[in-house]
Amino acid sequence: MKLLDHTTQYFALLLIVLISVWAVVFYFAMLDEVYDSLDDGLENQKELIIQETESDATLLDDTDFGINKYTIKKVSFEKDGKFRESYRDTLMYMQNEKEYEPVRILESVFEREGSYYKIKVVTSMVEVDDQIENLAVYLVGLYLVLLTSIILLNNLVLKKVWKPFYDLIGQLRGYRIESGGHIEPTLTDIEEFGLLNQSVERLTKKSRDSYVAQKQFIENAAHELQTPLAIAINKLELLLEKNGLTRPQTQEVGAVLDNLARLARLNRSLLLLSRLDNQQFTGEEATI
Repeated sequence: MKLLDHTTQYFALLLIVLISVWAVVFYFAMLDEVYDSLDDGLENQKELIIQETESDATLLDDTDFGINKYTIKKVSFEKDGKFRESYRDTLMYMQNEKEYEPVRILESVFEREGSYYKIKVVTSMVEVDDQIENLAVYLVGLYLVLLTSIILLNNLVLKKVWKPFYDLIGQLRGYRIESGGHIEPTLTDIEEFGLLNQSVERLTKKSRDSYVAQKQFIENAAHELQTPLAIAINKLELLLEKNGLTRPQTQEVGAVLDNLARLARLNRSLLLLSRLDNQQFTGEEATI
């Protein structure tokens, strides 16, 4: 997996967590604002109805929820004299929907000409299920938009920012120490990429110097060993030809010659590898 794709994956997971937390906070904050708005509307509607009863006493007998969505019922002072204003949620049958819908009710008590009346004012509210469903749809849409924006950002902006890094990776992929090539990093104003380029350049130079020194040492050592080995083998062969040695001595000299012959073959192999590495043979010579 590429670095940018790996970063996008982490961003996607982080967005899921952040949006989930934000959704919960936003839902309860929005619900609180909705209730505040509904309660303010109910309070205002209650004040208007109570004010209207001063000029129209028939409103004090409105005991059923009608098109005005309120009821007024006379109550005894002993029972409801200490009644506190309250808000609550309930269900009410709606003719247009042909089903029960959530509503919010304000209950309060007011006094008119020595008598006490309980007033209930009702207003419709958004269903919680619909609200959660709509919120989920919008959050999914927001997540997809943000994720698409991140992908576009990675492909258009971050890819340009990371271009020196990918150029360096491409050069390292094709770099061969035996070819004597040189890493040419892309100039950049980013400090981290600059340090990376310097480190890579320093390491490749050190590796190249070590490789050249090692190759020269092997080549020189093989050349230096070639003559002493040949001389030692010739001396021992001449010693055997004189026939002045006993049988055990001849066997010992033969064993030494065998070891020197293996060492000479190893030396020739090192010289051959050195010449091949230095490209001193043509293609036809190398295959013979």
